[in-house]
Amino acid sequence: MDYRYSSAVDTSVYNTQGLCNGIALRVNKYQQTEDLGAIKAQADWRKYVAPMGFVKASLGPKYNFLSVAFPETKPDRMEILAYFNEFIFLHDDEVEAVDKTKGDKLNDEAVMICRGKFATEPTDPVKATGREFMISKVAREMMQIDPGPATTALTLWAEWFEKGAGRRNHTRFSTLEEYLEYRILDVGKMYLTGVAIFAMGLVLEEHEQEALTRLCRPAWVALGLTNDLFSMEKERKAADVIGESHICNALWVMMQEHSIDECDAKLLCRQKIKESTREYTETVRLTKHELPSLHQRVFAEAVQYILSGNVVWTTGAPRYNPGIAYSTHQLECMVKMGCRDVHVSDEVSDDRRGS
Repeated sequence: MDYRYSSAVDTSVYNTQGLCNGIALRVNKYQQTEDLGAIKAQADWRKYVAPMGFVKASLGPKYNFLSVAFPETKPDRMEILAYFNEFIFLHDDEVEAVDKTKGDKLNDEAVMICRGKFATEPTDPVKATGREFMISKVAREMMQIDPGPATTALTLWAEWFEKGAGRRNHTRFSTLEEYLEYRILDVGKMYLTGVAIFAMGLVLEEHEQEALTRLCRPAWVALGLTNDLFSMEKERKAADVIGESHICNALWVMMQEHSIDECDAKLLCRQKIKESTREYTETVRLTKHELPSLHQRVFAEAVQYILSGNVVWTTGAPRYNPGIAYSTHQLECMVKMGCRDVHVSDEVSDDRRGS
C-alpha cells in the first residue's frame, strides 16, 4: 500500500513488548487534528449529554489511538473520526458503569440514530438527545465528505451498537473460545472495520467485507486480547462499582477456565496475542496478492498497523496508565474547548518527540 499521510517511527523510540514483532509502527502526520476532534467531542458531551470529570479516552501524550492504529487516515476526515471515536470511548465507559437494562437502552438509541435519515441542516440540540446530536453531527459531516464509505461505516457502526458495544459485559463466559466469539464482534469486526473504510476512503462490497472478516479473524483476536491484557484493572473497578462478581475480560475468563492466577493468565494471554499476530501477518503475506480488489488488499495490510498502533497507544495512554499525563498542548486545548475542570498547571507529559 502507498503511504501518503504517515511516517514510520524508529523502533528505538517505542516498545511493543514483543507482542507484534515484525509489524512497523507508523504515525499520522496530522496528530494534532485528532487532538482537536477528540477534545471537541469531550466538550460536546459535557454540554449535551452529561457532566463528567477528567476524561481519559482516546488521546495519549505522544501517540493518539487513531493516529497510530489508522496511520493512513486522510486529513479531511481525521477530525470527525476523532470526534466519533472519542464519543465511542465515552459511551463505552457509561455502558460499562450501568446495569444491562440501562446499557442496552443507550445502545438501542445509538442504533436508531446510525440508521436514521440525516438532514442537511444541523440537528437542533434543544429537540434532540445529546447522543442524537453528536452522532447526527458525525453522520452528516461524513456524508458530505465521502458518502459511499460513510454509508458503509454507519451501517457497520449500527450493527456494532446492536451486537457489540458492551452488550454482553454482564455475561459470565465459561471458556475463552466462547468469550472471543463475542469479543471479535465487540472490538473489531464492525466498529474498527467501519473506521478503516471511511478513514482511507475504501469501497468494499458486502461479499468483499465478508471475505475480509474471515481473513482478519486472528487480528481481531489479537486486538481483543491486547486490550484485555492492559484493561483488567479498569474493568475490575467498573465491575466493583455495579456489584458484578465477575469481570468481562479474557484474563478473568482464563483464570476461571484453567484455575490459574492473574499472573499466569497474563502470560497465557501474551502467548495467544503473539500466536494470533503471527498467524495474521503470515496469512497476509501469503494471500494478500490473491485478494481480487485493490481496496481489499489495502484493508488487509492496514489492519496490521491497528495491532502495532494499539499496543503502543495502550501502553502510553492515560486511560490505562494512571502515572501518565496528557501533553501541554492537549491540556491547553481542553481548557480552550470549555473543559473547565482541566487546568494546564496539572502534571503534564513532555510534548511529542521522536515521532
